[in-house]
Amino acid sequence: MSEQKTDRRIRRTRRELENALIRLLKEKNIQSISVKELCEEADVTRSTFYQHYSNPYDMLTEIQDRIMDQVQEIINTTTGGDSYGFFLHIFTLLAEDDVKPEILSFDNGNGSGYERIGYMINNNYLLRWGQTFTPAQKKQYDYYRCYIVFGCIAMVENWVNNGKQESPEEMAHITFSVLPKERMYLKA
Repeated sequence: MSEQKTDRRIRRTRRELENALIRLLKEKNIQSISVKELCEEADVTRSTFYQHYSNPYDMLTEIQDRIMDQVQEIINTTTGGDSYGFFLHIFTLLAEDDVKPEILSFDNGNGSGYERIGYMINNNYLLRWGQTFTPAQKKQYDYYRCYIVFGCIAMVENWVNNGKQESPEEMAHITFSVLPKERMYLKA
């Protein structure tokens, strides 16, 4: 019984800290946020903060990394060209709560979480035409793949910024409909 209370309290404290971080990040960049300021915003003590995180930058990175782990799991489970399934899972993940999409919008010094997802997708997926590329074609293909991937990520970010009005199913369908006719496959 005591463990359940502790777990709930820890989850509640982390949620308060995450929400406070989001509020502060809307006003300033991560480098300008102090532990003292974050603790005041979350109404927790500094020692409580340090039980969970070492500094605001590491806090943002850790939260984004947890989300990246979930995205990697989606990539791992949507093999064989299931682009619709991939985007359905991504939109569903971000529809679950408001913290994940908010946290992803902030830059931790290595790009926003959405940019990190874009690079993760770009590095894990590729378009296969069943042909070998000349060096000139390969260069063009690499730029084309970035164009497709980051265009799709921009659609995800735009959906979040517009209040997630469409359902995850609608957005997966819309995103899938703008993909090229060639299917996206996981790298072998």
